[in-house]
Amino acid sequence: MSQRGRSRIVIDVARVQEEARRKKQRRFGRAGRLLSATALVVIAVVAAALLGGYLWWRSFERSPVYSLALLVDASQRDDKQAVESLIDADQIAQGFIPQVIGKLTAPDSPVPSQARAALPSAIPQMLPRVSEGVRDEIEQDLKSLAKGHTSFVLTAFAVRSLADVKEQGDKADVTVNAGDRPIELTMARAGEGWKVVAVKDDKTAGDIATRLASSVSASPQTPQPQPHRRGGR
Repeated sequence: MSQRGRSRIVIDVARVQEEARRKKQRRFGRAGRLLSATALVVIAVVAAALLGGYLWWRSFERSPVYSLALLVDASQRDDKQAVESLIDADQIAQGFIPQVIGKLTAPDSPVPSQARAALPSAIPQMLPRVSEGVRDEIEQDLKSLAKGHTSFVLTAFAVRSLADVKEQGDKADVTVNAGDRPIELTMARAGEGWKVVAVKDDKTAGDIATRLASSVSASPQTPQPQPHRRGGR
């Protein structure tokens, strides 16, 4: 066969390689755009979650439960100064005194019946001891609310789970479970935070009344005036 009759197949290698490169770029381009879009969605979701968490925490910091969590944390650390800044001790004591007096004068009072006549004169001397007793008892109860938590965040969430809050303006009624009994707290707004201003706790009132009962029974009885007899008799 002559050379003129042969067919020649010429392959442009450079053009084939260029087309292959372009196809590869298109594939990676689509994958890159998909990955970029996915990354943007993930970043947006994470950013939204972080922003939402931050805004929630800022709102939580202004709530009565947050101040109560600070109080529990301070009690656990025996930080007396921080405890005093989060409670109105005098107002709490004034509100607690009627509860203790009610226990002392009740039919089942721990004061012996023969000593109950001395209660009216003994109660004024008891008031300072009631104030001290209330403060100590409250601290002990608060320590038990989030016992074992060393992190404030964990303490805050533990207190939040135990507290039932009814907030009305600058006042809030908070009921928390301390062990096996509820404690009713009244909190008042103080600046950007809250303070405990009243406590209602039947067990604590009973415990303080029992301790004070011994001092009533030991106090001297006021002598009763003798009836005046006519004629020097």
